[in-house]
Amino acid sequence: MDPVSPAATPRERDPSSWWFLIHTKLYRYRALLRKYWWIVVFTTCAGLAGSSWFVARQKVVYASTGRMMVSGKINLPEGAIYAEEMNFFMSTQRELMQDEAVRQRAQECVRSTSPATPIGPITLTVAPLPQTSIFILTASGSEPDYPQKFVDAIMQEFIATRRELRSEKGETMGSAIADEIARVQAELRKDDEKLIAFQRENNIGFLEQEGNSAGAFLSKLNTQLAELKTESQLLELFELDQDIARKQRSTPDTSEPNSSREGDLRKPTLQGPERGYLQARQQLELLRTERADYAKDLKPKHPIVVEFDRKIVQQEQLIETFRKQSADDLQRRREAARLEIQNLEATIKEWSAKALDLSQRLAEYNSIQTATAQKRTQLESLSRSKGTVEINRNVDQDVVSVRQKASVAQAQKPGVIRTIALGVAFGLLAGLLILVLFDQLDDRVASFSEFQVHFVDRVLAQIPSAAGRKSADNLELLTLDDERHSFSEAFRSLRSSIFFLPVEGAPPKTLLITSATPNEGKSTVAMNCALTIALSGSRVLLIDGDLRRGEIHRVFGLKNELGFSDVLTGTCTLDAAVQSTHVPTLSLLSVGATVSNPGELYLSSATDRFLKEVYPTYDYIIIDSSPVMAADDTTSLAPKTDATIFVFRFTSSSARVSRKAIEFLRDRQANIIGIVCNDVSEAMQEYHYHRYPDYCGPAKKRAATT
Repeated sequence: MDPVSPAATPRERDPSSWWFLIHTKLYRYRALLRKYWWIVVFTTCAGLAGSSWFVARQKVVYASTGRMMVSGKINLPEGAIYAEEMNFFMSTQRELMQDEAVRQRAQECVRSTSPATPIGPITLTVAPLPQTSIFILTASGSEPDYPQKFVDAIMQEFIATRRELRSEKGETMGSAIADEIARVQAELRKDDEKLIAFQRENNIGFLEQEGNSAGAFLSKLNTQLAELKTESQLLELFELDQDIARKQRSTPDTSEPNSSREGDLRKPTLQGPERGYLQARQQLELLRTERADYAKDLKPKHPIVVEFDRKIVQQEQLIETFRKQSADDLQRRREAARLEIQNLEATIKEWSAKALDLSQRLAEYNSIQTATAQKRTQLESLSRSKGTVEINRNVDQDVVSVRQKASVAQAQKPGVIRTIALGVAFGLLAGLLILVLFDQLDDRVASFSEFQVHFVDRVLAQIPSAAGRKSADNLELLTLDDERHSFSEAFRSLRSSIFFLPVEGAPPKTLLITSATPNEGKSTVAMNCALTIALSGSRVLLIDGDLRRGEIHRVFGLKNELGFSDVLTGTCTLDAAVQSTHVPTLSLLSVGATVSNPGELYLSSATDRFLKEVYPTYDYIIIDSSPVMAADDTTSLAPKTDATIFVFRFTSSSARVSRKAIEFLRDRQANIIGIVCNDVSEAMQEYHYHRYPDYCGPAKKRAATT
């Protein structure tokens, strides 16, 4: 049998597998949390203890709270000299309450009104209530009486400061408005003088009338110039015959009632030599047609034909004369059009200058008028604003009141809840970070997607974790109508993988099943694989090849008087050592007597003779061997078998150690046909057998439901 080559690279993943990778990572962390939950609990408790210790060592502070309503502003709607934007109003008032000058005034007020009250360091916070004009002032300090009196003093001093600012702003704005009024009046006088001087020098009515007339006349001249340029371009482009054809198409028909319209009279028409030229050409064509008709019946020397030839020659001479006259006339027309264009362009330039001068003078007049009107409007607005400011200086526009006086200072430790919450959060985060660190250091595989990252070998089957096994002494074997659907289907999949293995030549008969380290489920896989193949009707010999710790006979409830080691050492024959099981086609060769040197025994010729003896008797020989990394026994026996199946247990086997074990086997020329993934969680999305409950259960139960 030719060896089976493993896949060269890991399987390609389609884009949809990203969801599987995320689910796999979450499953891995969930498994890690189930295993090391005590670390997270420990770090969380440590964070809680640390934050509690910090809170216990905090000094007690006394806090007092008061409320103020603040609204109103000096608003000049007409002058807009001073206006406080509402978007910044709340922030401005909060900063003013916390201003150092206001704080100092409040402290001086407390000293003067309550000299016996101890004064110490104090912290003031101001926060507006959402969607209101109410501020909450909170003062905290180490003295029990000072915070309450400080809050009351802050509120009173803030009200006084607001009034002072309003009065100062009112005086400043009144003076500024008066200065602005004087400036605008001076500018208005200058604009009025300029307007009167302009009207003396210019007749405004005449300027407007002349401006309109000049514009209309310029438009007419530009239209004529455009028509002349078009006609001149056509005269330059057309030859004599093309110009005559154009005129012939444009000549109005006098027989029609509207042929004498002004638009038609301006079109080019045939006159003088051009008309004679066209008529002579028509006459020539007529003579040639008549001569051709006579030439059909008469000879060329006939007098009638000769007369026609003479007339044709005369007509051609006449055409040439008309042609020369028409060409001269066309050239004269070209020159006349050029001169007319030059004259019109000069006229247009002259009138454009006149129109521009008129337009500039009218624009200057309108600009003076507009500036004068703006100054008058501004002066009226400033006058109204000045009156408003005078009124506002005597009327209190502010709505500033104390809604709640400072409360009695309460003893507290600030930030207790926040400190404890931060301690718990940091402890929880530290525990999770430790789990992440464990995950980075741990190379055990928790899902099939992770497995594909570490291994490129063919996967023969995925054995689910719900296998009903607790220890090596209590391994539940498969039965014919086993209710563990996922478990039984997984071993049937393994059987199919062995039966239909893509190999050249004869399929493998002797199969060695091993793993990297103990407790990875190789014995469970070997026994149930042998059972599954035997239930298909094949003759199977199950050999317990772990000559150091073999215990398969206990699972089958058989004795271990004679076994595999006895056959290899020649103590007994094969027939005496082989035992029958509850499955007719399955035989068991137990471990036999314990030997101290299984490796030397496997390398001896006795093993070769044994394999040669059992080869024709059974369809499949399945050998459960010892772990590769535990002893050198398996690497000595594996090269003598047809194929080797490697067992990898999820969440238990180390990927690094398993890869090293596979390298050891390949270095010994072992034919590894694939890997069996053991203890796979059915919750993973890569596992599929558990998704179809209608196919689960014994056949009798399914038949009853149908």
